[in-house]
Formats: sequence, C-alpha cells, structure tokens
Amino acid sequence: MEGSSKFVMDIMGPVLALEGDKLPVSAFEPGGYMPVGTTRFEKRAIAPEIPVWVPDKCTQCNYCAIVCPHAVVRPFLLDKGEMKAAPSGFQTRKAKGGAESAGMNYTIQISSYDCTGCAVCVQSCPDDALYMAPFEKVAEDNAPHWDYAYALPEKEIGEKYTVKGSQFQKPLLEFSGACAGCGETPYMKLATQLFGSRMVVANASGCSSVWGGTATTNPYTVTKDGSGPAWGRSLFEDNAEYGFGMALGTKQRRYRLEDCVQNALATTSGGHELREALTKWLKVKDDPDPCDAISHKIIELLSSQRELTGLDVNFETIYQQKDMLRTQSHWIVGGDGWAYDIGFGGLDHVLSRGENVNVLVLDTEMYSNTGGQVSKATQLATVTKFAAKGKRQNKKDLGQAAMLYENVYVASVALGANMNQCVQAFRDAESYDGTSLVIAYAPCIDWGIEMKFMMDEMRKAVDSGYWTLYRYDPRRTEAKQNPFQLDSRKLKSDLKEFLVGQNRFERLVRLNKDTASSLHTDLSNVSHHRHEKFRKLAMDEYEMLEYLKTKLGEEVSTEKSIVLYGSETGNAEALAGMFMYASIEASGCL
Repeated sequence: MEGSSKFVMDIMGPVLALEGDKLPVSAFEPGGYMPVGTTRFEKRAIAPEIPVWVPDKCTQCNYCAIVCPHAVVRPFLLDKGEMKAAPSGFQTRKAKGGAESAGMNYTIQISSYDCTGCAVCVQSCPDDALYMAPFEKVAEDNAPHWDYAYALPEKEIGEKYTVKGSQFQKPLLEFSGACAGCGETPYMKLATQLFGSRMVVANASGCSSVWGGTATTNPYTVTKDGSGPAWGRSLFEDNAEYGFGMALGTKQRRYRLEDCVQNALATTSGGHELREALTKWLKVKDDPDPCDAISHKIIELLSSQRELTGLDVNFETIYQQKDMLRTQSHWIVGGDGWAYDIGFGGLDHVLSRGENVNVLVLDTEMYSNTGGQVSKATQLATVTKFAAKGKRQNKKDLGQAAMLYENVYVASVALGANMNQCVQAFRDAESYDGTSLVIAYAPCIDWGIEMKFMMDEMRKAVDSGYWTLYRYDPRRTEAKQNPFQLDSRKLKSDLKEFLVGQNRFERLVRLNKDTASSLHTDLSNVSHHRHEKFRKLAMDEYEMLEYLKTKLGEEVSTEKSIVLYGSETGNAEALAGMFMYASIEASGCL
C-alpha cells in the first residue's frame, strides 16, 4: 500500500486483514465518511494468469479495454516527452487515427496486481493481440509500466461517444471486487467514462451495491479535478424513489440558484468578468460540457473575490450553492430483482413522471447476489432456485411496458453483441430531457458458463433472438420518424443451440429431456414471435407495404365484405365469425 493515505493504512489495511473489529470508534471519521478510489491500493494479485499485449498485432480498436470488467486493461497515449521518460521495456506503437493523435504513441497496459485473470479481453480481441501468461513470469516486470502509464496526465482525444474514443476517458469505476468476468461492471464502467464526473447514482441492493460499495474499498474514483460519481445505496423496495427524490431535490436547488443568479445580475454590480460568466451560465446551465467549463470559471472568480474583498449577500449565496452550478446526471441503478420484482412499483412510478432521470437495469435474469433465485426477469425454461423443474412462464418485458408511456427513452443493449449500439444508447439516454431506461444484458457466473466467453454469450444471445437490441427514442416522433429502431434485425443462429451452451438451460435436459424439449421449443417460438413483432414495429409505411405484399401477394384485394347478423344467444355472432374467416381464407389472405 505504498503511497496510500492514512485512511488506507490505519483503517482499510486492518479491515482487509479481517481485524476491523479491533479498531476503536475514534479511528473513524464522524458520520462514517470513507474516501473514494481506495480499491487501487488493494493489489490483491489473485490471478494465476494475466494478459500480455502483443503490439505488432494490435489494430488499436480498444475492444479489450471496453470489455474489461475491472478496468485493468487500458489504452494510453504518450507524447514525445513522456516516451523519453518511460521505464525500460515500455512498449508502444505509433498511434493510429486522425490529426488529434498525430505525434502520439499508443500502448495497452495491464494492472497485473488488480487483474482477476478472467481472460475476457483475450477472447474479445479480434486481432489475437493479447495472450494469457503465468502471473509469476510477467507481473513484476509489467508493474512499473502500469504505474508509469497510470500516473500520466489524462488525455481526452477523439470523439468520446465512440467505442474507441470512450476508452481514452478515465474509468471512474476501477478494480472493484466483482467476480472475475462480471457482466455488470462493464456497463457501469462505461457510464462513468461518458458522464462520470457529473453522475449521481442511487444504487439498489444487489450485486452492484456490493462491488460498488464494499466497506473501506470504494471502486468509484475521481478525475484530475476531483469530480466523480456521487454514490448512495438504498433498499430493493425503494431505490427508484430514493434516486427520484435526489433528482427532484437537485432540480429545486438549481431553480433557486438560477433565481439567485438572476437577482445578483439585476441588483449587484460585481466585476465585469464575473457578471459575464454568470450571464453565460444562464444560457448553458443545462448543456453539460459548456456548463462545466463556465462553472469552474465562476467558482474561481467567486473564490478569488471572496478572499480579496469578500462577497455581498447575493454572490455569497451563489458561492454557498456552487455545487449546483454544474449539471448533474442522475442515474437509478440496480439488478433485475429490484427492477422487475421488488422495486417495480416504485420504478413504474418514476417512469410515469417524465422527469429527467436515467435508469440502468443490469439484467442477469435472476437474483445473482443471493445465489441465483428466480425473478420475473428469469426466462422460460430456466432452472434456478425456486424453479428447479424449469420456469414455466415467459420473462416480463420491462422495455415494452416502459414504451407504453410513449415519452420514455428505452434501450435494450448487449455490449458483446454490438458495442457501438451500446455506447450510442447510453449517449442518447443521458441526453434525453426526460426519463430514460437502459436494460443491459449481463451474463453471470450463476448461469453456468465460462466467464471468459461472456461477450461471446451476448453475441450468441442476440444472433439467436434470445435477446433483442433496440432503441425507442420519443424525440424521433417530433421529427416525423419512427421512434422505434430495431438494432438486431436479422436472426443468424438457432436458439436451441444457444440454450444448451448454458447450464441454467442444459440442467433441464439432464433432468427431463421431454420437458426440456417442450419448454425449449416454446421459448424458441416466443422469441421468434417477439422478434417478428419488433421487426414490424420498426417498419416505416413503405417497409410495411412491402412486408404485406410479400405476405399477402401483389394481387390481394382491399375490398371489404360486411357480414350482418342479429343474435340474442350469440350463435349467429359465432356463425358470422366463421363465415368471415372462411371468406378471408378463400381470398388467400391467411
């Protein structure tokens, strides 16, 4: 724990050594405050093998970084001066890309002592530019390279809302205690790379509250200017309300701050530069990047004037509320046990209100944190706790339920199936001025899969129709466009083959082949029906016309036949229905 803080040495160290019960109460901060970014001091060294980078094979796609569950695989860019100061054996190659990376060198570095050895990065690399090597042979030599790269100044190069560009942003979730190959953490890590400096996170009980908020070891960290996610945990049953309350509180506080700024500009002279900055803030207060820039300037000007001459009442009020100058990105996060089951009532209430809040559901299709119990997100035919003979009901479709409101942004994503779609969905959800819901397919070790293949499992799930990629954006309606976009239009593989690759479905085959065959067939039919329904939902008028021509034929008549009947008992009504059906069948429309 070299270079660590007093907290790490005096409190975190004893706790990790299972001696926390020996600490006196006086050792802790009042209120139980614990600093952020402490997981980087753990250095658990638990991996028997760790990845090694092969520079000559690398195409610099950054896929290895975006899939890494623990943020131990990262790309870095170095200028000439940093190259000269690099330790011996530090490998780089000329950076590929546009003018913004000209003169830079590119490297992939691995944090040997924080890696869990899951090998997801190796399996996800399209160029075979990574391989696994025994820890004891490479860790010690690689450690100085990581330490040097980790300490380099942060460089934000290129468009961050791309797969490659997002990975040059510092992950503000790093080195968590999640399982090796965890399917949840890559999504939350990506969110922190895109908006982490202004995130406010309400986290439901579950896996994400365990790896996200373990006592003394906090994986959420900060940028170079000290900004980072504000994180809090609540219970299964009220997390949506918890996060919603924080969002409403922020909204009201910013309204009051806006009034203070307008009042100060109207009644107080102040310095020209400060007045100019506050005037600009009023124009960009809801636009994150320019608001961040001008907010930093306002705080500097207020602090300087406060120190030199003091502030009048109006400007002092603004100074005391300076934490509200920057925009905040509110996220309500949890697993399917929270979103589909215990907390669904509260979540539905939040979705119905139309406030600017984002919801991220990390869908493992079971209660993963308590050992894999059945939830309403558990799919038909799954064998898990409390569904020992295979679940007999379909999975609840949370996305379709949310789309019924018509003013909620909804996205269904699977990082390993389509990385770009996932990045764009996060961007669109956060930028939407209203409620958004992102449902993320998150493989879990309780599924009975080898976790190094978890990104492949995502791809197979989408290719077979088991999981669907889509985005529903209400803003498209205003532009006279179809709000629903199906991002996985074509099924490429057989769903039954996908099912037998996971123990949660294969167990039923071993228990009862006939039951397994029946339920797997039912699931296949349900999945194909859902995909066809989504395909039609995504069609515009012309596509629908072509679809109907293909289904019904070019010569189908649009003339209608009216069947008149009168009935007291219902017999004539039933007979009229039979006659209508026979007429349609005779016309070739069935």
